[in-house]
Amino acid sequence: MSDNRNTILAVILSGLVLIAWQYFYNMPQMEKQREVQRQAELLKPTPQATPGAAPGTSTAPPATPGTPAVDAPVASRETVLAAGPRIKIETPRVIGSIALKGARIDDLALVHFRETVDPKSPAIVLLSPSGTAEPYYAEFLWLTPTGSSVKTPDSETVWQQEGSNSLSPSTPVVLKYENGQGLTFRRTISIDDRYLFSIKDEVTNQGSTPVTLYPFALISRGGKPPVSGYAILHEGLIGYLGEQGLQEYTYKN
Repeated sequence: MSDNRNTILAVILSGLVLIAWQYFYNMPQMEKQREVQRQAELLKPTPQATPGAAPGTSTAPPATPGTPAVDAPVASRETVLAAGPRIKIETPRVIGSIALKGARIDDLALVHFRETVDPKSPAIVLLSPSGTAEPYYAEFLWLTPTGSSVKTPDSETVWQQEGSNSLSPSTPVVLKYENGQGLTFRRTISIDDRYLFSIKDEVTNQGSTPVTLYPFALISRGGKPPVSGYAILHEGLIGYLGEQGLQEYTYKN
């Protein structure tokens, strides 16, 4: 009887632990995730009414985030990069810049990879800013609960850099934004000697009321990259006939 009583007691205690874990930990975590999803849905562009359109008529679906509108002019990459203040990225493997507007990482090229075997050919471009033919960028935002009036930095926010150094493996950059409501957002961006970016966000609340914030990250890519257009598995040399035979060229040559 004693063993049975201990077994029953152990089962009851285990059940209480599982119920407490579900109620005090899992349910709050699930609610936070649902709130983040709701805020993410609010960030999606919604169709705008066309001037002069009849009530009840549908408009064209919104474009994918980061892609130019159908009739929007597409500027050259150089023009967009020169349109606003930027922080240089200088590492042994990548070069580029970070836009202070939106704190977007939207300009990155691979130093050791070229478009052709010619070592003087342009470097492979990985990231490009919005407004170009092939936008590809990363940005990091803060979301607030539904109905909150707290102002958070968005894609139009112009951050201030603390210092004037470029981003390198030995010198991270620190960005700062004050929302005018007692909140100070500080972002530290660092990079290693290869390709890894690290983002550290801090928020200081100097107001009199607590604030709830949710971090949100986005990698957006638009446009269609150029392709050869061949629907085959292999492209390249198959055979060579001639007096001089096959001549192969490596990247070094």
